Amino acid sequence: MRNALAPLVAGVAIFRDNSIEDIREIVRMLRPALIEFHGDEDDLRMRSFGVPYARALRREEWATLNAAAIHARYPNAAVFVLHADEDKGDTVDWSWIPQGLGKPVLLAGAIGPDNVCAIIAALEPWGVSVREGIESAPGRADGDRMNRFLGEAGGGTGRRRGR
Repeated sequence: MRNALAPLVAGVAIFRDNSIEDIREIVRMLRPALIEFHGDEDDLRMRSFGVPYARALRREEWATLNAAAIHARYPNAAVFVLHADEDKGDTVDWSWIPQGLGKPVLLAGAIGPDNVCAIIAALEPWGVSVREGIESAPGRADGDRMNRFLGEAGGGTGRRRGR
């Protein structure tokens, strides 16, 4: 997989409660620029692989945490990935996002070609992540939806919105 990446494209390895041995093997083979964790991993475990890490959290996890609590729990996170409720579609209320995180924030979940432009304009995230929003069926990305998403997000124009 690493050799299939275009030049200057960084890989991200994504894990959810994988064994330490599995993570070490993937890091050794792929040499990712970032590891994204979605499970019950704590800060000590996430930073033990010698690769910057992104901490992904779902909305219900953020409901009771402010920026100080988030930093106390994940002091070494390089990036935070904030997930909305997947089944809410265009009706997601993004006002729950904690302010003052001081680190890059990626938004994920319930984002697609129809709402990505408005989300970027309103919230100015460091980036957005998409999966279901461009699928024609579970696990099947649709090329036309992906191209439309990139155009709406500003990716097709070579410029970065919101900054």
